[in-house]
Amino acid sequence: METVSVDSLSVSLGFKEFPVIRDVSFTLRSGETLLVLGPTGSGKSTLLLALSGVIPELIVGKVEGDIRIVGHDPASEGLRGIAGDVGIVFQDPEAQIIMDSVFEEVAFPLENFLYPKESIFERVEKCLEDTYLAPYKNEQTDTLSTGLKQRLALASVLCFKPKVLLLDEPTAHIDPKSSLAIYQILRRYKSEGGTIILVEHRLDYLEGLIDKILFLNNGRGILASNFNELLEKIPFESLTQAGIWLPFSTLKNRSELSKPVVDFSRANTTREDSVVMAEKLSVIIDQKAVLKNVSFKVSRGELLIIVGPNGSGKTTLLRVIAGLIKRYSGSVIVLGRRPALSQVAYVSQIPEHQFTERKVIEEVVSGLIAGGLSREKALKVAMKTLEDRGLSHLAESGVYEISQGEKRLISLIEMELLDRPILLLDEPTFGLDLRHTVSVLKWIESMLDKRKTVIMVTHDTWVLPLLNARLIGLSEGKIIFQGFFSDLLKQQRVWEGLNFSPPPVFREAFSSEQIEIAMREMRNAVFSTYDR
Repeated sequence: METVSVDSLSVSLGFKEFPVIRDVSFTLRSGETLLVLGPTGSGKSTLLLALSGVIPELIVGKVEGDIRIVGHDPASEGLRGIAGDVGIVFQDPEAQIIMDSVFEEVAFPLENFLYPKESIFERVEKCLEDTYLAPYKNEQTDTLSTGLKQRLALASVLCFKPKVLLLDEPTAHIDPKSSLAIYQILRRYKSEGGTIILVEHRLDYLEGLIDKILFLNNGRGILASNFNELLEKIPFESLTQAGIWLPFSTLKNRSELSKPVVDFSRANTTREDSVVMAEKLSVIIDQKAVLKNVSFKVSRGELLIIVGPNGSGKTTLLRVIAGLIKRYSGSVIVLGRRPALSQVAYVSQIPEHQFTERKVIEEVVSGLIAGGLSREKALKVAMKTLEDRGLSHLAESGVYEISQGEKRLISLIEMELLDRPILLLDEPTFGLDLRHTVSVLKWIESMLDKRKTVIMVTHDTWVLPLLNARLIGLSEGKIIFQGFFSDLLKQQRVWEGLNFSPPPVFREAFSSEQIEIAMREMRNAVFSTYDR
């Protein structure tokens, strides 16, 4: 039985004539999963918003063609018409959380659908347990980390068991172990007849889940049943140019034919010229200990990567260094004095949190003017920078209208132009295709070459062997690991505390030699393919 039918779908946003999506068609039966791929800004999120009825009901746009989801036409029936049959998880979890407590958020849709009180309690407890949120059920939603909010958004949708799930990068902010567990839940949902339309970059989580692939590029869609068929329909070079995260085995086979790339790793070692020092740092927020006796140093020109499970205190640590959290015990010294926002360039986990203007060009210009440039000079610098990054076409776009990946790129650019000695990056590769992700990693390398210090939080474990920086692992507010990626692979006793799961290529690498070979193969495969 067909649960989703899309025929000749075209979608335009706002009052623009040029469609973001043009003439896209596909069908899905009960229990099938469609993976939607495409470069940053190709219309993947727009497709889900049109399928859910958010466009045109809440976001102004024009939807042409025919959509049928479980017998509903979302364009005409709207969100109310498809409620109960279709669930959606947005790329930004804060866009859909409305209740004060975690328990109330998951219970809210069930209450709206008039479930019996006993059933509501039972379903909520089960969903919280499945998504590893049971310990947080009485927490206030606005105190949760972004990763926990993303798990909460998924739990609140899964609880009413919709026939179709629309998922826009549902694990982008979630730690590796929890991500794997969530995809196990989705496999069970699929086995019970649920239909899934999914946008996801991290393909190693999707084994055994995908039935069809829809590749979006320049508004057009190409449908395939698997990656082999996709490679038959679209040249390898076209897919990699679009930044598609192809399976590592495919990249490895292709990269062996190309010339080796320069080793990207850096021998980061702690030197005497420390620019950030924390000693017995502890932070309590809402009577909860978020950081506990954290001590470390970061040197000038060094890259430090912070890893750990959702809610372990990673973002809080960055915010203390940035001077945004002022109440703490212990000592924190940044460039010889107490932390202050004027000393650092802080890239927020959610790009919108740092935007102050309406248009992209004005957003980039505003920081330059604040730094002392005239408006005329700032406009020239901003446009030149956008052109150099291939983003000049976004200059007149609204900052809230562009894709999440594009928002991330703009947030990085405006912080770079502040020209501060320390960069604090909270999930800098979130929402990006692989080509743009590689460009961000190379940009980080260029910052280090300029003797800038970079402190970065990430859940993308595959970037760790590419950067090969010193790591700090946080768990329940404490540092339980310090070392390099190769050290982390050998210390499996800390994996559970960090909710760490290595990229597939490293799961059979046990000795130092095997790890080094795997790291070189991965760097060669990724950079020889995507850094062009």
